[in-house]
Amino acid sequence: MTQRRSRRGRRFTALATTAVLMIGALVAPSAATAAPGGPATTADDDEPRLPQFAFSGRIIDKDEMIFNPTDEFIFPSVFHAGEHLTDPLGEWYLYYAPHDPPGGIALMYADSLDGPWTEHAENPLIANEWPPHYDRVSHVSSPDAVWDDAAGEVLLYFHGENSTTRWASSDDGVTFDDSGVAVTNADGGPGTTETSYARVFAHPDPGSAYRWGMFYMQNRTDDIRRIKMAESVDGRSWDVRPDPVVVPDAETGRNVSGGNLFRWQGQDYITYHGSSGVTYARTVDPTVTEVGPQRVLHRASGIGDDVGRVAAPEIVTDGEDTYLFYESGDRLGATIAYATRVEPSPPDPDPLREQCSGAASDEFGGSTLDERWEVVNPDVARHAVADGALTVPTYGSGVAGAAFPVQQVPEGPWEVTTQVDVDPRERFQQAGLILHTSGDTYAKLDYGYGTNGLRFSYIWRQAGSERNSSIDTPPVPAGTGTTVWLRLTSDGTDVLARASVDGQEFVPVGRAVPLAELAPTGLGVSALRGATAAPEIEATFDWFRWTPTAAESAACDAPGDAWDATAVYVGGDVVAYDDATWEALWWSSGDEPGASLHGPWAEQGAATGCGVAWTASAVHGAGDVVVHDGHRWAAAWWTRGQEPGSSLWGPWQDEGACV
Repeated sequence: MTQRRSRRGRRFTALATTAVLMIGALVAPSAATAAPGGPATTADDDEPRLPQFAFSGRIIDKDEMIFNPTDEFIFPSVFHAGEHLTDPLGEWYLYYAPHDPPGGIALMYADSLDGPWTEHAENPLIANEWPPHYDRVSHVSSPDAVWDDAAGEVLLYFHGENSTTRWASSDDGVTFDDSGVAVTNADGGPGTTETSYARVFAHPDPGSAYRWGMFYMQNRTDDIRRIKMAESVDGRSWDVRPDPVVVPDAETGRNVSGGNLFRWQGQDYITYHGSSGVTYARTVDPTVTEVGPQRVLHRASGIGDDVGRVAAPEIVTDGEDTYLFYESGDRLGATIAYATRVEPSPPDPDPLREQCSGAASDEFGGSTLDERWEVVNPDVARHAVADGALTVPTYGSGVAGAAFPVQQVPEGPWEVTTQVDVDPRERFQQAGLILHTSGDTYAKLDYGYGTNGLRFSYIWRQAGSERNSSIDTPPVPAGTGTTVWLRLTSDGTDVLARASVDGQEFVPVGRAVPLAELAPTGLGVSALRGATAAPEIEATFDWFRWTPTAAESAACDAPGDAWDATAVYVGGDVVAYDDATWEALWWSSGDEPGASLHGPWAEQGAATGCGVAWTASAVHGAGDVVVHDGHRWAAAWWTRGQEPGSSLWGPWQDEGACV
């Protein structure tokens, strides 16, 4: 039956209202994906809020391009031609280029940032050979255009080779008649091997002697790419600062690039992308010497064409509308896409399906798995059900040789979520959700340890052929612990993966898997380490929950039967009494709900826009979160009847004001 539950143990508290599985569509999204691709991290109270964007479409159809030497395009630069030029081809110019040789700086134009965009018939504007300015180079790429008001002309920056960032000037933004060198490897200091992917902007410091600033990508002999800053008076001769502005970390992966300056609501940011395929933002002061913490700005939703990397961000505001143009897709097969700013959606009121879950959900409350489950490879099974959890060892084999429990895959749309506690420390140790067809055909969403450290991974293997790239194995955020939450969502056609490190916000992992092609027969949990020397560890699954269907959700929302003084109730029974909903904590008969704070009845908190309201009679365990007096409060230990904020030494820790 549909499950309604109270808050216990380590689980996070959520609103009583449930997300509904909509027939013919994806289930209601969680907080991080309410607007697909929006920021996946919530700003601290003292951090300004970043804009949230939703994918609007691809700008370039590769099959229709006249100039298409390598079937890939990168690094969009949007220039407001109508503001600066006389009789331009369109109100807006979009410069872009192929990544691979021979490259070539190309142009599209439009009268609206929403398009349609028209390809300039005589692309490329700048080729990889341009005497007398430079002899033949292998390629030219990464254009970035600005208007030089003092000179009354367009300055366009690009690289060619990777060791040299160049400038070119034009009166009309189409015909470029002069060029020179802006920055080279020599300017970056000893060990510099690449100086490319530059963005130029008006210097944000009004007190600076420089008119222009530049962020560019520097590679060194250690093959780690950083973002550096250069400054210029005239936009042609540049001075490079000695220290990088942004260096990669565990979250971004080995490289960061595409640095850009963006002003939002009076605050300057440096935006950039990482090897993770995600675009980030950090606050910077006008001198660009104080750089704030890294926050996710935008990532692909994994839905439809919105897959792969979000790189080389270019944010443009026109009137009340703000747009994000970016490089979309695989690194060597990218195209140009854009997203539009949207208003943030309210958070998922029940992100962990605690208040209501589907009929096949399992809290692992017994000592064995019940009839809902079938075990693949049962002869080698060593899992155990005890203490409200399912424990699975990381088997020393691949999927073909491991044992794991699965349930039937439902017809139509569905969504399943699990909480797993595992501590992978060596390569190939992993645990998570699995869609199983056979030993060589499956899809797995795991939390594990890879070549470059802790990763989420969403791997699809079809008849022994595996889809597995950096897009599908993003690094986890810094500070991720041993407990994570994993989710698979299907609209009946594709299966998307998402993961959470806090039990509140779920972010996409990897690319969609086509359900019909995979044709899975089971959906469950698994733990592996492969045939490797990695030691066996255990993965503990606290629960396995299906998001309720519309009918199941309606059943959860319906109030319980009216309390009856003559009836006998047991733990878990729900009744309606005195305009409130009450849950029995233990056997009860004749005990009036609310008559005693320490009696058998716990009042279920009302839903608010911030979470579930605290009630005096409810029982809370360490980690539970409630709302009281406009703040969110987290329980540090078991508590009942102690009001949040009533004591500095009490069980409740203030998590901050609701926003």
